[in-house]
Amino acid sequence: MKCKLFCLPYAGGSATNYMRWKRHLHGHIELHPVELAGKGRRLLEPHYGSMDEMIEDLYGYLEPQLDEADFAFFGHSMGALVAYELAHAVRKKKGREPIHLFVSGTYPPHARRNLTLHLLSDARLQQEIKLLGGTEDEVFEREELLRLFLPGLRRDLELVETHCFKSREELIPCDISVLNGKEDKATEGINLMEWSAYGSRDCQLYEFEGGHFFINEHTEQVVSLINDVLSSSVELMSTKKES
Repeated sequence: MKCKLFCLPYAGGSATNYMRWKRHLHGHIELHPVELAGKGRRLLEPHYGSMDEMIEDLYGYLEPQLDEADFAFFGHSMGALVAYELAHAVRKKKGREPIHLFVSGTYPPHARRNLTLHLLSDARLQQEIKLLGGTEDEVFEREELLRLFLPGLRRDLELVETHCFKSREELIPCDISVLNGKEDKATEGINLMEWSAYGSRDCQLYEFEGGHFFINEHTEQVVSLINDVLSSSVELMSTKKES
């Protein structure tokens, strides 16, 4: 059976970064990178004023694609928190839920970092982003690239850091996989297994070598995990539907 994999990008990034996954995914997994306004092919569209506005917009994109096929969400960093909120929106508006939620490189919704990144000066924000890695040195070395990159990144960070994640009685009724880089400064000191409080089923933590952008450094291993997890989930759902 086919499974659609909707992938949400990290702050400052474009969903096109996920296109490299296509050649590694199993044939029954259909890749759907979800682009945000103001990024990639939607570069000229105005940036969101709030996380709620973003979720409303992304649901409008997803709704026509939610056919009878199974679907899953993957999000990295900011994208993981967006995927979590989007899963709730789809359930509320469409009565559907993902067969799996992959949250990568970020803290659970109730946790907060001591440092509020979007309020930092340009110089300090650059320092923090360099520590996380994943951004080409050329961006910091060329003033014109920096002028394009920093404002969009800061707006993305503000959306997440000012959003109030509501306490919900209804948990997402699917398994959750938490992916993390062993040297990731963004999740240092946070108990990532607390993500288990947000789903009604199983929660597993998978650790990879590398820092915050381990998904780019170890693409094949990350996609291999997704293949294995989704193949098992699709098989289980198929069995349930037949019985």
